[in-house]
Amino acid sequence: MIATLVLAWIAQEAAPVPARVRWELAAASAGVGEGVEALLVVEHAAGARARLSTDWADRDYSWLELSPARLDVGSSASATRWRVELASLEAGERELPQPAIEVELPGGTKATLEYEVRSLRFQPALFDGEDAPREPRDFRPAEPEETAASWTWYAAGGLALALAGAACGWLLRSRRKPVEPPPSAAARLAELGTRKLDDPAVVRELYYDLSRLVRRELDARAGERRDARTDEEWLASARIALAPEVATALEELLVSCRGAKYAAARPTEWAVREDLSRAARVLEGAASGARSAA
Repeated sequence: MIATLVLAWIAQEAAPVPARVRWELAAASAGVGEGVEALLVVEHAAGARARLSTDWADRDYSWLELSPARLDVGSSASATRWRVELASLEAGERELPQPAIEVELPGGTKATLEYEVRSLRFQPALFDGEDAPREPRDFRPAEPEETAASWTWYAAGGLALALAGAACGWLLRSRRKPVEPPPSAAARLAELGTRKLDDPAVVRELYYDLSRLVRRELDARAGERRDARTDEEWLASARIALAPEVATALEELLVSCRGAKYAAARPTEWAVREDLSRAARVLEGAASGARSAA
């Protein structure tokens, strides 16, 4: 009997003392998402080494570790203390988490852990009933659905408006002035002669308009667009349908135009009027040739 008691006492003394874990809090309550300063205290046998898992907060996503756990200056040979800042993402009375801790005794064995349950109340961000659904405000009540009879009236009104619009359009078209035909080549040549022929800038622009007028007029009579061709290419094509003297006058006119446009030549007023007369003779000769061919 005595031997049995002695053996039991020896086994009890040899058994490792469990490590006790508890939270010490600086506040009795906190808001959701609000940081709470806390001390995680592990009481263990003297000389034991305690290690806290670094990912303990990742195992429960309703808790946040706002600042990494760090050893507190109050740690001793028989107690290890970590200071940490916690935050809860859920409201209500909540038990504080039980992080993974490993306590190694001096002999190399692992101590068991006894957690002291500690809870803290977390106030919600909204007051009671603040997140309840509310009736919509400032909206007009839904109007009754349209009946088939009302749509008939709408259709009749739309048809009447369409007929009135068509009648107005017909009246407006009937009162329009007839479209005047574009000015003739002779009228446009006469307009060129009314410009300020003693101004070099005006004269240079005049020759651009003159060459464009002659080329487009002859292209229209030939029924062919030759705008992309150079003066030499265009003249080679245009002179086929012209009398020799008309083709020569046309070539001389194009030479004068090139000089004024590109070679900075400054024709006198007399030279400008001579080129306008030459252009009139070319167009008249082209028209006479076309009538003779017809």
